[in-house]
Amino acid sequence: MKLEYEVIEDQYDDTTNIRSMTEQARVPGGGWLIRTTLYTPHHISVSVTNLTDSKKKKLYKPI
Repeated sequence: MKLEYEVIEDQYDDTTNIRSMTEQARVPGGGWLIRTTLYTPHHISVSVTNLTDSKKKKLYKPI
């Protein structure tokens, strides 16, 4: 499954050379996937959050 991400926020600091970018994608089952990426000169970190629709009772489907 390939998601289409839309950029919410993209910031760059010239002093520290740090860039942060936040994107969102609609999940086919409903809800949103929020991805925040932090780029530094020596490190890259990613944080992903899944927000489901309030209509669904279960957050995850069993495997």
